[in-house]
Amino acid sequence: MTHNIKQIKMDYQNIKVPESLKQKVESSIEQAKSDVEKDTVTNRSEGKKSCIFRVWTARLCIGVAAAVLALAILVNMNASVACAMEKIPMLGAIVRVINFRAYLSQDGKMEAKVRIPNVQVENQEGEVMESPTKNLNDNIQAYTDEIIAAYEEDVRAAGGEGVQAVDLDYEVVTDNEKLFSLQFHQTVTMADSSQSERIYHIDKASGEMITLKDLFQEGADYKTSISKNIKEQMKAQMERDDSKIYWLDSEIEEDNFETIADDVDFYISDSGKLTIVFDEYEVAPGYMGVVSFEIPTDAVADMVKEGYLTV
Repeated sequence: MTHNIKQIKMDYQNIKVPESLKQKVESSIEQAKSDVEKDTVTNRSEGKKSCIFRVWTARLCIGVAAAVLALAILVNMNASVACAMEKIPMLGAIVRVINFRAYLSQDGKMEAKVRIPNVQVENQEGEVMESPTKNLNDNIQAYTDEIIAAYEEDVRAAGGEGVQAVDLDYEVVTDNEKLFSLQFHQTVTMADSSQSERIYHIDKASGEMITLKDLFQEGADYKTSISKNIKEQMKAQMERDDSKIYWLDSEIEEDNFETIADDVDFYISDSGKLTIVFDEYEVAPGYMGVVSFEIPTDAVADMVKEGYLTV
């Protein structure tokens, strides 16, 4: 394998710029120079402005031709430059939070603070991609409306005697060349508190919302591989720390963690690793809070689509 790579590098470095290409570019440059001289002399009657425009245009052509020749020579002379050029990402959608609104409510000892972002998906020309933008914001709206409706129902049921605090905030947890991920953190405090997460993802290549399965090749059994790794991490954590408990061998079998759900929350960490997130009480007792597991890329390397994860 090492020999093959070295041979490929040598072959690439020995690629020559065709002599015919050099001659064609040089001929074009000379012709452009000649045209500039002719235009300067024969078109004086058209005025100084026209002459300057023609000279500027010709110079631009010369510059472009020279740049093309230089680029061709540079790439053919230096394999590392060619490799670096191949790694330049394709430009995709731009996703950003442009503003937010807040739902604030207080009724006796019951209060809610909900921040609702307005997200915009744009193409490289800065034009808003209407359908993806609406789809993402509609999902966010439905999620936050549900939280607000539940709080308001609790207020009515409590009749002014309840004690509760609902807090919902968000952050951009992933914003790389491939993905934009917006994570919501919800905390509901009464006699105790409970935490939950919700994460939405935009694939920048298409501008569309995606779920975990979209990161993997068609038909790949990614859920089994990820779930197996999570169980291994759970067991290792419990062996190292007696205070950590996960539901793996509970007497109540339906509580035991077996496999991740289709809509499991996830994000890609700053190190390029897939991170799976579980709400409080989902796979462990409430005191453990929200728990997450970073999945080694080699555990799913043979099934993940190119570019999403870092080895």
